[in-house]
Amino acid sequence: MKKLIVIIFCLLSGTLANAQRYFGIATSNWSGTNSLYLNPANIADDRNKFSIDLLSFNMSMDNDLGTINAKNVSKQFINGDSVGIKNMISINNPGNFNMMLPNAEMRLPGFMFSINHRNSIALTMRVRAMNQFSNFDQTLFTVLSGSTNTFNTANNQIVNLHDFKWMLHAWSQISFTYAKVLLERPKHQLKAGLTVSYLGGIAYAGFKGNELAATYHVSSHNLIIDSTTVDVNSSNVQYASNIIKTSDQLQSGISSADIANYFFGKKGGYGIGADVGMVYEFRPGFPERYEYKMDGKQHLDFTQNMYKLRVSVSVTDIGSINYDQNNLMANLTGSGHISSNDASTSFNNFNDVRNYATSHGFTVDTSQHGATRVYLPTALLAGEAYHIKGRFYLNATYLADLTNHSNFGNNYYNQATVTPRYDSRGISIGVPITYSSLNNKVKAGLGMRYGGFFVGSDDMLALVNDNQYGFNVYFGAFVPINKKKIKDRDHDMVSDKRDLCPTIPGDLSAHGCPDRDHDGVPDMEDRCPDDSGAVELQGCPDRDDDGVPDIDDKCPDVPGLEQYNGCPDTDHDGVPDNEDHCPTIPGPVSNHGCPIVVDTPKPAPKPIEVKAPEIKQEVKEKVAFAAKSIEFETGKAVLKKSSFAGLDAVVKILNESPTAYMTIDGYTDNVGQPEKNMILSGERADAVKAYFEKHGINGGRLISTGHGDTNPIAPNTTPEGRAKNRRVVMELKVN
Repeated sequence: MKKLIVIIFCLLSGTLANAQRYFGIATSNWSGTNSLYLNPANIADDRNKFSIDLLSFNMSMDNDLGTINAKNVSKQFINGDSVGIKNMISINNPGNFNMMLPNAEMRLPGFMFSINHRNSIALTMRVRAMNQFSNFDQTLFTVLSGSTNTFNTANNQIVNLHDFKWMLHAWSQISFTYAKVLLERPKHQLKAGLTVSYLGGIAYAGFKGNELAATYHVSSHNLIIDSTTVDVNSSNVQYASNIIKTSDQLQSGISSADIANYFFGKKGGYGIGADVGMVYEFRPGFPERYEYKMDGKQHLDFTQNMYKLRVSVSVTDIGSINYDQNNLMANLTGSGHISSNDASTSFNNFNDVRNYATSHGFTVDTSQHGATRVYLPTALLAGEAYHIKGRFYLNATYLADLTNHSNFGNNYYNQATVTPRYDSRGISIGVPITYSSLNNKVKAGLGMRYGGFFVGSDDMLALVNDNQYGFNVYFGAFVPINKKKIKDRDHDMVSDKRDLCPTIPGDLSAHGCPDRDHDGVPDMEDRCPDDSGAVELQGCPDRDDDGVPDIDDKCPDVPGLEQYNGCPDTDHDGVPDNEDHCPTIPGPVSNHGCPIVVDTPKPAPKPIEVKAPEIKQEVKEKVAFAAKSIEFETGKAVLKKSSFAGLDAVVKILNESPTAYMTIDGYTDNVGQPEKNMILSGERADAVKAYFEKHGINGGRLISTGHGDTNPIAPNTTPEGRAKNRRVVMELKVN
């Protein structure tokens, strides 16, 4: 049984009759390749990094001949009954009419890829079909189609047609799109895009006339037209096609088997097509509002829509298809007559058309057997998108027909569409409201996208009432892979890719791990997490730059050797100066670095005893007073600056008493472990000794010793007593 006219098998999948653009979801900022059919420049700086088209379907119908019987069509289609134009439309237009019924499209698998935010490419494929009557007389239409109607039963109606046309065309497209950001400045961006398509002609049939003057007669019974006869006084009509069946497309459609043959059989033509467009965006907050710091560099957040206003201009469907296989053409001129009782059953093939016309008085010229060029429905699209606030936007698009109507080919009708929409990465909801010049009606729809799945209509009111002149529906799916900010789970501005502690906030210098002293060594690896130090010393300081960190250096203010824990060995006798009782005179380790005096068997002459000068009491008091002023940083062997004045006074005394030497004894309180206290007291005595050496005093005259918490001079039970026990005692002596 014959099914739906031309591509009506797509009844539950489609788009706007005048412009298959998916206005409900194509204006979304996350619509993938759907946006490039509005303007190829749209995919530059797209929110999708990559998207894969799976499949989408659309179907639509629109006219000004009569209202759509959507419920009746659906019922007959579900029951498997034959569905023709007479079943679809309740005719109420007495004059000439325009019709696009049906208009269908199937988008095949493809992809879009953002090379970077400035450059994007896409590969898309689709199959399209349009069945269109332009400036056609409704009575002539009923004669050719075999339809009956109850609109006009008056006799001797005059028909004067000029520049009328019927065009059925089905073709495929394989398209490559390239889009680029041409200009990017603070507040402004300009993009351009180009789509180049290989066009595969599948099938076409049509006739167009410059003139048709006729009178038609009707016979009726009870206001029902039984038959119609048209007497043509003059005509100039051209017919062309590369398919066999013609009248069936007008009368009751074609079968599903025919559809498969048309769409997937051998192509009858080929051509090149193109879309071109430009987009300007006004971005008042760019780039500052969209910048973020990561891994020490500034980055732009391309997951956000940055425009406040976007203006778009494009020209689509530029090109044509050249049919040079099985192509048939005929020019019909002169006068004759056509009867609805036999015309609709006599147009089964090209020869039937020619024979019928010849036998009914017309002159038919079939000498032309060359190629026919069928043009695409070229259109201009101008639009704007305004970001209202948050996730709410308002789009407006005007579509203008740019075709030459004297050529074979289809065309769109001028229209204006306003689409308020809610738009986010996961969900889009658009409500397109369109005014169409085809029937001077306002239509409304609803488009919804969830992730990569979408469904909608740009003209859906025919589902709820019988006063609509058009209807469309579309649905489909794609796989979106959206652009994302650089991942940083702990929000420390160090990317997870480089972050050694991705769940704990840290510093870039420490590879994203905590670093309290900001020395570039993570706290987990830093031996001195509160003191800044070199990386090679595991984050510990080294005041004397001897390569031994202060935490391990027993002489942190005097450069030394690692083998002696940072202390020097002035006399190179293997005993570090801090342990050498004779640091300037080599001696064995067993004798604390001092030389061993060997007695001779012969008594030596008794030397003349020279009594060394005694140290005056006032000098001893000065030294003792200076010792009381010595202070260290808490828990460390680091002299505070407040100690320097007293020590400098002792340096002067030592210089004035060249024969004297000094003992330096360090003590602590009993807080902490005795072993650590012993070490700390020795380090503090060594620090004082190192200060004197740094100021020119020979280390051989200085003996530093640590006594830990032994020999307290006050009870350790009170803070005052413990403070007195933390001391350094210096005593000037002579041999």
